[in-house]
Amino acid sequence: MTVLVALCGAVFVSALGVLYTQHLSRTLIAEVQQQRQLRDELNIGWGRLLLEHSTWASHGRIERLAREQLGMHNPSFAEIEVARP
Repeated sequence: MTVLVALCGAVFVSALGVLYTQHLSRTLIAEVQQQRQLRDELNIGWGRLLLEHSTWASHGRIERLAREQLGMHNPSFAEIEVARP
């Protein structure tokens, strides 16, 4: 009789362990999905930042700003001086 009670107790504890494990597994899967969604959003943001960076750092834009804001220009042959050691 005590063996039967012990076995029933062991089955009950085992069932509780299974329930806890399933709950923990579902919780972790939900967290993984949230982290993947966050990763995807961050990747999209990073892509936008790279695109913006390439736009702001384009050679044409830099050259235009140098001409307009700094008054720079390509030197003529008469303005070029060669430094010799």
